[in-house]
Amino acid sequence: MKKLFNNSYLVISLYLLFGFLIDIMTNLTINLSFSIGMILRGLLLLYLILGLFIKYPKKENYFILGILGIFSIVFVSLKFNFESISYIFKYNYVLILLLFIYNLYKSEDKKINRNIITLSLIFYSLCIIFAWITKTSLDTYGISKVGSKGWFNSANEISAIISIIVPYLIINLEKRINFIEIFAIAISLFASILIGTRLPIIAFLISLLYLLIKKFIRDIKRKKVNYVNILIFIAFIIVFVLKFKTTPMYKNLVVHIKYLKLNNPIDVFTNFKLFDHFIFNERLSFLVNINKIMVPAPIISKLFGLTNITKTVEMDLFDIFYRYGVIGFIVFIFVITYVIKKIKNRKKVNYLPITFIVISSFLSGHVILSPNVAIISVIVLANMLYEKERKKIFISSSTLNVGGVENALVTFIKKLNKDTNEITLYLEKKEGSLLKEIPKDVIIKEHKVFNSKTLNTLNRLKYLLTNFKEYDFAVCYKTESISSNFLARHASNNNAIYIHSDYTVLFKNDINNINKFLNKIKIDKFKKIIFVSNESKDNLISFYPRLMDKSIVINNFIDNDKIINGSIEKVKLTKPRGKKVFISIGKIEESSKNYTRMINSFKKVLNENNKFELWIIGSGPDEKFVKGLINKNNLEKYIIMLGEKTNPYPYLKMADYVIVTSNYEGFPVVYGEAITLEKPIITTIDVSDESITIPHNFGIITKKNETDVANTVLSVLNKSKVKMNKIDIDDVNNKKYELIEKMISK
Repeated sequence: MKKLFNNSYLVISLYLLFGFLIDIMTNLTINLSFSIGMILRGLLLLYLILGLFIKYPKKENYFILGILGIFSIVFVSLKFNFESISYIFKYNYVLILLLFIYNLYKSEDKKINRNIITLSLIFYSLCIIFAWITKTSLDTYGISKVGSKGWFNSANEISAIISIIVPYLIINLEKRINFIEIFAIAISLFASILIGTRLPIIAFLISLLYLLIKKFIRDIKRKKVNYVNILIFIAFIIVFVLKFKTTPMYKNLVVHIKYLKLNNPIDVFTNFKLFDHFIFNERLSFLVNINKIMVPAPIISKLFGLTNITKTVEMDLFDIFYRYGVIGFIVFIFVITYVIKKIKNRKKVNYLPITFIVISSFLSGHVILSPNVAIISVIVLANMLYEKERKKIFISSSTLNVGGVENALVTFIKKLNKDTNEITLYLEKKEGSLLKEIPKDVIIKEHKVFNSKTLNTLNRLKYLLTNFKEYDFAVCYKTESISSNFLARHASNNNAIYIHSDYTVLFKNDINNINKFLNKIKIDKFKKIIFVSNESKDNLISFYPRLMDKSIVINNFIDNDKIINGSIEKVKLTKPRGKKVFISIGKIEESSKNYTRMINSFKKVLNENNKFELWIIGSGPDEKFVKGLINKNNLEKYIIMLGEKTNPYPYLKMADYVIVTSNYEGFPVVYGEAITLEKPIITTIDVSDESITIPHNFGIITKKNETDVANTVLSVLNKSKVKMNKIDIDDVNNKKYELIEKMISK
């Protein structure tokens, strides 16, 4: 049953995202003895309670649930009517939701995606706008005043939702411009004008002014004031003032002033009744009256709330006090305070959105005790107070079958600091013998690729729902994988793509084919392009200079511990006496690796010297072709195909030389493995990074033809020495990791 709560983020995100639909359905069934909203939110409350018992079985959770349970039973038993069940549901809903969110955030170190909140605001706003356009909107006010509240039951609740979300989104614009959020803010402003209430407009103006002042102060400190922002704000205020008279809000203010018979709006502040009527819509007067009922009420009513409250004060904290009594109020404040104190781990908190939660709750109510507003309030509050303790790293690839790129990926993941980073690996297929090498604390997920476009689209939408811009750093490790590319690009604005090959050589410098490939992988959409060699970077930059600023060379990490420890393992194969052993390790693919060149080269060698064996380790699409070529040339005694090996290092340790005859490579993984075990390299691929340059240091570069390869092999067979330098692998890896860390922290 615990598996039921593995998708808690998705469940809560869906409730938040489609809250507008629940509210519309609730409005349609408002006159029934129950509503759709009550049923759906009741199911969510049950889910949260079960989750706290099953997924988060902690003493503190049991203690809080116990207190709430006892109070609920006493409250309902004293009232003993249907309304009491509805009241206690609203009371528990916000508290249990906050408690669950706290446990969810703390245990998984992840917050509800702010894009879900943004989309929720967009959907609420569009419902109001479309209802107004189609003339199907409900009126905000019963008489006199004007306004459209869309297809919703309560204008105050929708106003509260907008007033809470808008400041939350606006403060984010200080860090980065997000056009989806700007769109959400803009249409919510239009929706607020249509509603005709004051609070959303005030929230928007104060938040915008706050943002402008913050940017202005920051610019002054930097001694570079951006006057464009100031001019835009002034222009907006001018347009707003000019158009203000045409808005429902202005018309409602005029109606209100005429109703109160005010000669001057300032007179509002000279009289309590006028002030209460104009600012609080007589809530303060009602508060005084309900307090008169509370004072002489029986002690049981004081402790557990008044029984006959026909109308609430619409100030949430006062409503809690009078409806649930002294005990209910104390329990509520205790749980709220306790959980907020627990969830807060951020040193610097921007309290603007939290302030508007308090203001909305105080001025118009319908925040804490309204389930549709409560879920938004709780998530905004939690998101503001909680800061992820570790950086969230996203990596996408295809599979973890044995291969050069796959081995490099495993090493890359191992080298990342698990104490400061939370790593999530997305694979097209969760398969491969290298899966067992992934550290246990790495989250591995599968994003299947289907033959159906519809299924792929739905799968991507599901992924975006909880992962869009959720990570601090994202990297597409499998260059050619379109699925991996999509996932990484949308996981974070701080993203990168690995280039493991030299695509200028692959496409024979054909600019049209290179263009098609780069457009296919959307290379311009990535913040960083990570090449594994200087040559592959320089060759691509020669065609596309615009990519220079975002390009960096970081060769694959070398897992020296794995290589050295693996090389000790005993295997059945033994090294032949009196012969030199050459070894090839990699994917058996003719187009890139050119095994024909390798086999024909050794056929030439055999004509002059037979004191050798060539071991080929790997698997791939051209295995049968390569075997056929070996048999055709009667080389079975000299060229041995060993197949795929999860641990090729004992064979590498026995070998005398590593040989590579590829047409193109980024930076062969086998180079690092050979250098670690101090095996000279004979290769057609001349690539380098900041630490490793093959010729004169670790091996010999040959031309890409059979004769030159054969002559090089003959020279080493005839006792020609190949120079092998020693390098500090740990130091090399540390320098690479420093570059990765810089990208992660940006």
